[in-house]
Amino acid sequence: MIQRETFDWGLRLTARPFTSGANQAHVIQAEIGPYRHNRGSEIRITFPAVTPTAPLRLVDAQVWHEALSALLAETRGVVAQMKAEATKKKPAPKKKK
Repeated sequence: MIQRETFDWGLRLTARPFTSGANQAHVIQAEIGPYRHNRGSEIRITFPAVTPTAPLRLVDAQVWHEALSALLAETRGVVAQMKAEATKKKPAPKKKK
């Protein structure tokens, strides 16, 4: 499940791939800024690093990968929706005579 939070600066999506165990604190976040015409949205993805002293097992890495893929797909959907809403609100350019 991906959590969605709205702020003045934009939107944050959060995926928590592990519900229990040693990797429970691992979260993947996407921060999406507002849509800007001809520039799109600024998107920042963050997640904790894995260290040699606390590596992910293969099965955990697969779960993490699936969560990242789901978060990226949701992010793309949000950005497309923001763009559609922004272009819908923008008035059509005036024709020169």
